[in-house]
Amino acid sequence: MKKIILVLSLLIAATSLFAQTRVAVLPFQNMDGNIDYNILCYDLQESLTTALIDADDSGEEYYIVPADSVEIVLSELNLDPSNPQYKSDLWKAVQMLNIKKVVVGTFNKQSDKFLINAYIYDVKMRMAYPNNQAKDIFKTREQILEAIPEIVSAIQPGLK
Repeated sequence: MKKIILVLSLLIAATSLFAQTRVAVLPFQNMDGNIDYNILCYDLQESLTTALIDADDSGEEYYIVPADSVEIVLSELNLDPSNPQYKSDLWKAVQMLNIKKVVVGTFNKQSDKFLINAYIYDVKMRMAYPNNQAKDIFKTREQILEAIPEIVSAIQPGLK
């Protein structure tokens, strides 16, 4: 009996040791307020989700929660990235997704370019990782998705 308990405890310890980190990418928040740019919230989310999955094609370092699963939870809670309360209310959705880390981002139109920022938050602490952030990326409307590789290279080390 003691051997069975020992084997089971070792098995549980080994699986938790090698478990992937569950990560969700949420829609970016439109800080500009112009509803014409709301589609960019989801374009940036989908592109970043795809790029992060491609960056870890073996799936050994982290697991990205599918965007449709994220969208279902957000719609259940009636969360909209264009709402000013989005940032405070998103923690309810994060808890429902059962994840360890969450990627959130913002964009704001400044003159003829968009200022883009992306952060990884530790769900337990509700704090952003200070070292793995993509900040102050400026792109025009036509080039906005070209920010995705820069974001991935900045945040991917923090997802492991």
